[in-house]
Amino acid sequence: MLENSLWLRYNPTKTIREVLARLYECSAVEISDDERALYASLKRHLTKKEFRMVMMSEAGVSPEEIGKEVGMAGEELTKAQYKAYRKIRQDKIRLEVRASKVKEEVDPSVDGE
Repeated sequence: MLENSLWLRYNPTKTIREVLARLYECSAVEISDDERALYASLKRHLTKKEFRMVMMSEAGVSPEEIGKEVGMAGEELTKAQYKAYRKIRQDKIRLEVRASKVKEEVDPSVDGE
């Protein structure tokens, strides 16, 4: 899994799948169950600072600590966090994390033709 990842450093009890399901307001069943692929997808679409802010925010770390870690404070930090969560909610990421489920549903119909 993600033994040495930053995700587990900040979120030892939550999975990326659970967090994405909550953000997308859907069932965890609709999100890919491959944690590595989900982690890679988020890393690919977010900057390092954005990714770290999301991880720390989801872990319940205080805004002051997040600000120290990423070198931002106050309104600048709030805007950056808003931008990071907005990116996560974009269709290109949403479709990517749901892609494996969609492929599984499409493949049987193709075989039946």
